[in-house]
Amino acid sequence: MPCLPLIDHRKRLGGFICGFHPGYDFGGFLFEVHSYFGPIPLRRDTHDPRVTIPKGFWTMWEVFEKLPEPEREKWRVK
Repeated sequence: MPCLPLIDHRKRLGGFICGFHPGYDFGGFLFEVHSYFGPIPLRRDTHDPRVTIPKGFWTMWEVFEKLPEPEREKWRVK
C-alpha cells in the first residue's frame, strides 16, 4: 500500500494519501495501477488523479506493461 506525500505549489508537505494500489514513477510519469480500471496518471504536485491523460502516457504504458514483475518493482513508489 503506497503512501504518497501531498505537496502544495510552494513545495510544502500537506499530508499523505495512502491507497491500496501500487504507485509507480516510470518514464517521466507518476501513476498508479488499479486492478479493475488499469493505469491512472497522477499529478506530481498533489498526487491526485489527473483530469486529462498527458501526451505520451499510453506509449510509456505499453513499455511498462511489457516489463517483467521484478523489473516493475524497481519503479514502485515506496
